[in-house]
Amino acid sequence: MGDTDKTNASAYCNYNDVFLLYDKNRQPNGLTELLDILSQTGPAETLTVLEGGFGTGAYLNILQHHVKAMYGVEGSEQGLAAARQKIGDTGNVRLALGNILGLDFRENFFDAYTVNQVLHHLDTSLDFPNLTLFLKEAWRTLKPGGSLIINTCSQEQLHPLTGVYWSYAYMDAAAARIAARYVPIETLTRKMTDLGFMDIKHIVPSGRLFEERYYSDPSLVLEPHFQSSDSIFCLSSPKEIEQADERIRAGMEDGSVYEQMKRSMGKAQEIGEAVMISARKSRDKD
Repeated sequence: MGDTDKTNASAYCNYNDVFLLYDKNRQPNGLTELLDILSQTGPAETLTVLEGGFGTGAYLNILQHHVKAMYGVEGSEQGLAAARQKIGDTGNVRLALGNILGLDFRENFFDAYTVNQVLHHLDTSLDFPNLTLFLKEAWRTLKPGGSLIINTCSQEQLHPLTGVYWSYAYMDAAAARIAARYVPIETLTRKMTDLGFMDIKHIVPSGRLFEERYYSDPSLVLEPHFQSSDSIFCLSSPKEIEQADERIRAGMEDGSVYEQMKRSMGKAQEIGEAVMISARKSRDKD
């Protein structure tokens, strides 16, 4: 966001294009844990919940059935259109095009606020100034005692050689660039603490981020529809993508890609594919 047009809303990726095929290649992981955190916030039938950067609506399409009111703010016009088509005419869902760095809601409005694989699109600077703006807006719009729930990835998960995404090993330079967009978990926790968030917890969400074929068929990563829906390719030059494709094809021929997939999936079983961070807005700080 920041210096990116709100109709696209990523610091480096054109999500009006990405969202055209996003649902084909991605899954909403961590739903069980997300619903559990919401249940700890209050009775589901009383909750008013916001999802920021909801993409094509995979999460909020499920969450709407568990809460009193579901709001969503998305920076991509294509994502907003896809979510509206998916959800249909539902009375308790209110979606809007907007910017999570400047929410159009009054103070103390939401019982819970969730973002899922969004934070790495906010900043290009390593001091993460837009992340700070996001957290301040979350604080402002949450009710005292309200929950902030963030789904993101750790640097360990993103490591191109020893992390959980096997394809990153074949595009390690781009993997390093995208990892730099992810705020380290320790930094994120410190920023949340500094603003007054409390009861901060880290859990490993269940489920996978990519469609099941990613974990068994390496040729999926060679296909344009997959590359158009994975933001690491937004940080790759055409030459780098061509080289990655060649390396994967060579790995398929000699069998080494399957060994890399096995290693990555083993690591994912150990540490998960993402990290979910939950916190509460304290009741006694202005």
